Amino acid sequence: MMKRIVALVLSLVCLLLCFAGCSHGINDKGAYIRMYLGERVYDFDPLNAFDNQATLQIVSLIYEGLFTADEDGDVKKALVDEYEYIADEEKDTYKLVLHLKETKWSDGVQVTASEAQYAFLRLFSTGVSHPAVAMLFDIKNARNIAAGTDSVDHLGVMVTDPLTLEIEFERNIDIDTFLPVLASPALYPLRADKIDTDENWSKLGKDIVCSGPFTINMMDYKEKDGFMLERNGYYYRDRTKDDPDKYVTPYRIIVDYTTPAIDQLPNFNSTEEGALYYFGYIPLAARTDEYADVLKKLDVTASNSTHVYYMNQAVAPFDNAAVRNALSLALDREAIAEAIVYAEAADALVPESILYRADKSTTFRKKVDGYFTTAANVEQAKQLLADAGIKASDYSFTLTVNAGSEEHLKMAQLAVAAWKQIGFDVTLKELGVYEIVNEDSKGNKTHTGAYASEYREALQSGSFDVIALDLVSTAPTALSYLAPFAKAFSGNGYSAVVGEDGKTTYTANPHITGYDSEEYNAKIDAAQAEQNEKKRAALLAEAEAILMKDMPVIPVVYNKNTQLVGKKLSGVKSDFFCPNVLTDAKLSGYWKIAIRDGFVEEE
Repeated sequence: MMKRIVALVLSLVCLLLCFAGCSHGINDKGAYIRMYLGERVYDFDPLNAFDNQATLQIVSLIYEGLFTADEDGDVKKALVDEYEYIADEEKDTYKLVLHLKETKWSDGVQVTASEAQYAFLRLFSTGVSHPAVAMLFDIKNARNIAAGTDSVDHLGVMVTDPLTLEIEFERNIDIDTFLPVLASPALYPLRADKIDTDENWSKLGKDIVCSGPFTINMMDYKEKDGFMLERNGYYYRDRTKDDPDKYVTPYRIIVDYTTPAIDQLPNFNSTEEGALYYFGYIPLAARTDEYADVLKKLDVTASNSTHVYYMNQAVAPFDNAAVRNALSLALDREAIAEAIVYAEAADALVPESILYRADKSTTFRKKVDGYFTTAANVEQAKQLLADAGIKASDYSFTLTVNAGSEEHLKMAQLAVAAWKQIGFDVTLKELGVYEIVNEDSKGNKTHTGAYASEYREALQSGSFDVIALDLVSTAPTALSYLAPFAKAFSGNGYSAVVGEDGKTTYTANPHITGYDSEEYNAKIDAAQAEQNEKKRAALLAEAEAILMKDMPVIPVVYNKNTQLVGKKLSGVKSDFFCPNVLTDAKLSGYWKIAIRDGFVEEE
């Protein structure tokens, strides 16, 4: 009997020791980690994340896609559990069946195939103009819908049960060439009940329901530590039996936007209160030898975007290809890249990270040569204008830039100086955000707390002379990057004209720049139809050459991702769209840090 009692006591002691080793008390929900992720984000709609790399990074943390793409652009399953491609040549039907995993939105509602379908339908709705539609023309009726000759109700994307989505195609396709499309953030499943009832649904953190590993706990950029991501407790988790951190390790990610990043950097890796353990963005002022010791372990990788300038061909003199090429020649891309430090002078358009899918051991950029020198050639630019009969001093124009990005501002200042050097009168136009204020019939105003971007409004409406942006790839393919410059693939809607006979003629609108080349359109058409990856890659290289000759878009630099990880932090990963995947991030000694910083009380 005594032996039994001793054994029972020893078992209880072991159990208590186990609990003591595994938990810091009932307040221990996981690590609170101070970070600096990047510039402020005011809009979390995935469709608005393709003109600025910083926005896409945050969006990728709060939504889950059907698939994801790793750092090399290779496709991996995410929300999709299993899939099968069924080709019935006798019936001429070809479809991809996607079986989804079980998970929930951050409000506890089941994620279903209907939300996945909604993302496809939303891209083709008449109120949305988006270049991501260029990826989807293999889907049954997609091209006709984009051209205005068919209804979005006929898009070949169907829900067959709550966790099954079927995609029907126009023809037999190589499914491996289509799967990268499904990794696009433009196809993140979304909730129609939230979006269709609130035009500001994506602008207030408390109103956004998330399917990804994190949800937005707080979004007040006027408060210290005012931006906070919190673990989504429903992310793939059975709350009745799974540990809270089974799928998402950190409890909260805390970001201070009231203190300039340059002032926060000295507190990186420190043992003081408020220490930071991760920087996803290095401020320009720190990109000097003075901070070499702090940045010696900085990881710099190729981004999936190129910083570019769009020129509005509806405005003179940008309707002249000679002018567009002269503006390109005048830029000293090497000096611009040197000023940014973490960038590379661009000699083409497609960014460095996109695979050459005919040979996945290399990238499109390494396989396809550039098209121009990266140093400025002012004299050649002036000669080009002279040969075209253009007197630069007769023209004045503005370069519109996102005022919230110090990198974009710095590059724009150098571009303005270069263009003045060849005789143009150029003004920098900085556009930021403004608060959305509602006003009733009596003139009473209500502050919503939501912000809209003047810059994005100018970009999406085409209200610019020249505009700067990060052209972010909508999918990890060169086709998705190049196709939107072709008229039928622009995603810019269509014009409908009713003739005298009562019949309606639909004409696709060109790219937002106004670029419309029959040669280029035909080349992209051929590339989209081609199923052989080697032949498609050759067609895309030819298309890029045409684009760089016509120059409706000026590539400036290939963007780089930066990542500075503290000694106490581990488990930070990267994928194609998001260099700071934080799902498995672990902070050593996090409980003592949480007590020190006042996040929890010592028990």
